[in-house]
Amino acid sequence: MESHSGQSFIRSTAFGYVDVDAESAESATEEGNAAYRSAGSVLNLADARFGIVDSDYTTSRWGDRSPDGLPVYVWTFRKSSTNRTLPPPVYLLRHEIGHDLFVRYLVPSTKRDQYGGDAPDWLDEMAAVAFEGEALKAIRRRAAVRYAREAKLIPLQRFLTMVHPEMATGSIPASSGQLAPVFEARSNETLQFYSTATAFYDFLVIRTKSAAIIAQLAAAFRDGENLDQWILARTGYEERENGIDALNADFLTWIACDPDYGGGASR
Repeated sequence: MESHSGQSFIRSTAFGYVDVDAESAESATEEGNAAYRSAGSVLNLADARFGIVDSDYTTSRWGDRSPDGLPVYVWTFRKSSTNRTLPPPVYLLRHEIGHDLFVRYLVPSTKRDQYGGDAPDWLDEMAAVAFEGEALKAIRRRAAVRYAREAKLIPLQRFLTMVHPEMATGSIPASSGQLAPVFEARSNETLQFYSTATAFYDFLVIRTKSAAIIAQLAAAFRDGENLDQWILARTGYEERENGIDALNADFLTWIACDPDYGGGASR
């Protein structure tokens, strides 16, 4: 662990460590614990350990490794006297950790000029939203319901093939796998993309009865399988003509009925 001057609070945790100011220690630890649990349940990573470090106390970049080999997630927790920009909400930290763990351990990047790793952008984003807390997920779900009612939710036929909206607009810098921790959304489709990713993840977990569906999709991708066909086979639409169209219709019906999305049907 690096040494530095300043009023930091260093704490060993189940997921690794935090090196932040004392005021931010609890929120940093809470986010780290949540991300660590999601790494196990969502990505099937049994012991994905890491450090969370205040940007004031390090020269490392997001995702660099510490001297003991742990990924380091550098975050700005508060506005400093030299920086008038408001820090990003701390509840986004687990989302960004989800991105990095997915690319680091499940589907790495072998190319430049892409969003995250080599997996389709929707799968990369689905991994991140699956790490989010219930309050943020509830916002995504309400948005999905609204978009579905207004016929603005991204159809699966397009969602499963599209480039991340922010990559399409050029608002995310070209990447070789190391994403910037936070960016300002510029595309009008970004909120739809995130809401669709959240809803489709929930839908697949229920339809396949697997909380680790993202880890399984990543394994299928690494094995060279067609993910559309893989999904259709596990949701009962493999033999259907226009299977993706039928799956999308089922998806929209499920959004209208599922209790977490405001419906009255039971699981």
